Amino acid sequence: MLIKERVVYFFSWFLFLLTECDRKRLAKMDVQLVSAANNKFALDLFKILYDGNQNQNTFVSPFSISVALAMTHLGAREETAQGMAKALRWETDDEAKLHEQFQAYVTQLQTPNDQYQLSTANRIYIEKSYAVLDEFKNKTKKCYLAEAVSSNFVSDADNERLQINSWVSEQTKNKINDLLAPGVLDALTRMVLVNAIYFKGNWDKQFEVENTKPKPFKVAPGQTKDVPMMTMTHNFPYIVDEELKCTALEIPYKGRELGMVIILPDEDFGLQTLVNSLTSEKLDDLLSQVRGPRGKVNFSFPKFEMTSTFCLKSVLSKLGMGAAFSQQAANFSGVASDWAGLYLDQVVHKAFIKVTEEGTEAAAATALVSSRMRRQASPTLQFIVDHPFLFLILDNKNLNNILFLGSVTSL
Repeated sequence: MLIKERVVYFFSWFLFLLTECDRKRLAKMDVQLVSAANNKFALDLFKILYDGNQNQNTFVSPFSISVALAMTHLGAREETAQGMAKALRWETDDEAKLHEQFQAYVTQLQTPNDQYQLSTANRIYIEKSYAVLDEFKNKTKKCYLAEAVSSNFVSDADNERLQINSWVSEQTKNKINDLLAPGVLDALTRMVLVNAIYFKGNWDKQFEVENTKPKPFKVAPGQTKDVPMMTMTHNFPYIVDEELKCTALEIPYKGRELGMVIILPDEDFGLQTLVNSLTSEKLDDLLSQVRGPRGKVNFSFPKFEMTSTFCLKSVLSKLGMGAAFSQQAANFSGVASDWAGLYLDQVVHKAFIKVTEEGTEAAAATALVSSRMRRQASPTLQFIVDHPFLFLILDNKNLNNILFLGSVTSL
């Protein structure tokens, strides 16, 4: 009988010092492969999540999940590595270049910005008696700035769990708490990888608090709920898409390097039809068009706050990485010499967002648990967000990379 050994991966951030020369080189690197793959992965992942969660709010950070899986991919081999690349929507044979672009992006996000806060990083907690390959540790440190920390899961797993939870909470400004539930780590845990993403930005044009009033939000046919609705009249970039039967509007954050795009279906309860109609090509086209000329908008948008938690094992299997979850097929020989039977047992993702008159605060963490075997607009637009909608937080300076993606169906 095979004895189980668990490897748990989580996500938070870590500041890794590079030489100034390296920083400048990485800052100038084109991250097109990462952005293109992440955006395709984001939509495909979200569509599956939404399909099973239509009556509830949905919010994820596809970028956090992409980073976590990409880091784990460094230790995968053969069919397992191929399946993970397929799930991540990597459409290149030059995977080394893709990892290098991840390195450039993660490094870029460590540079402080006086307009907004946006950071991500990785850390690896390793059982001190478990022989993880130096090559894996070196690659994750180089490409993903992941610090390796010696841990004592064999004798004190629950204390290690509390330490990890505390660190994740601190790095996400107390927005992602209790990531690891009691019992997730035990004496057989061998490794925990942690990644998180944190964002806080003020709107380029803020809402006036005194203009926020209770107004009805349509939660179901014939059913409304009064919610605090923020209002302003201002010039915004937007596009009316007749094919998708929706209107998309961008609210830039201070500095205009990032923005939130709201996609509102024409029909009050047309969100499911919109999600089903979206393809990566149509979404890319919509996001590029919304960056066009600005127009005057009478804009109403609800304040909201939500936290979503998902177990992603079945979703990622549907996307193509089933081998990584198979006790018989998984090959993580790039992680440790004694890798036989090592497989991913579950993937957990937790994300938080709060939208107010001032701006947005968002954070996310993802956990991979492995076990061993064992268009043109009218002059003035009425954009009243009073029914279910999609929203995205984009990194405009990096090819509209989707950092966060969500839907609101009730408030």
